[in-house]
Amino acid sequence: MDGNISLNHSEWCILEALWQKQPKTLMQLVREMKDRQGWSKSTTNTMLRRMQEKAYIRYEEGEKARLYHTDLKREEVVLKETESFLKRTYGGSLGMLVNMFVENNQLTDKDIAQLREILHRAEERKRSSSEQS
Repeated sequence: MDGNISLNHSEWCILEALWQKQPKTLMQLVREMKDRQGWSKSTTNTMLRRMQEKAYIRYEEGEKARLYHTDLKREEVVLKETESFLKRTYGGSLGMLVNMFVENNQLTDKDIAQLREILHRAEERKRSSSEQS
């Protein structure tokens, strides 16, 4: 995946629709975007065309209509967007991000437990990869 991908909110909406189930026809996407975003058919069509030009989505001719797909994997896009946000906002420091939530009393007990579990898994992975080296 291109490391320079940067999605706007509208592009996220269309990708979310395709990640939930694909392929989808233009009319399926038009109905979904009208319900979710209040978009007209022409707005949805314009977004699809722009996203095709960026190679975020593609279509193939179906029996009766174009079938829209994305080859972008949600997990990869989320990772790239998260890394980009972290670099822009916190100079790439995950610690600064977490500290912001700590300092502003934004973490629930459940959040803290999840962070402990994540850090425990990270330590185990680091330990097992260093043992394999």
